[in-house]
Amino acid sequence: MLEGVESALGLPKGSLPKPSYTRLQLWGAALPTNTPGVPCIFDPFGRAGICGDWLLGSNIEAAVLSGIALANHIADYFQSPGSNAEEFAVGLNHEFQPLEGHDIGQFPGLGSEEKMNEGQAYELTK
Repeated sequence: MLEGVESALGLPKGSLPKPSYTRLQLWGAALPTNTPGVPCIFDPFGRAGICGDWLLGSNIEAAVLSGIALANHIADYFQSPGSNAEEFAVGLNHEFQPLEGHDIGQFPGLGSEEKMNEGQAYELTK
């Protein structure tokens, strides 16, 4: 990723310092309950795109895949001059549906410790 940033900024390869991570924090809002079921959302008329883990799941892999999908879609849009812009609209007219998955982190094979009742779920959305 750093090489891509360096290239985009016209910097020599290896000029940016490598990042180091010293802390990891659980993201409290990382429990999406519904999704339009598409990897990204793109409005070619407003030239706006949306990506994120909530579109595909609730983990880092889902966020990365969503970002890649949006980047590829935008690249395809700009490499197709003269095409009908409406063909490139994604996710704008999809109904939201429940998101399949597990509790925080969405680790396959690990189920919820306990199921929430409707009252507990309501308390979490206040």
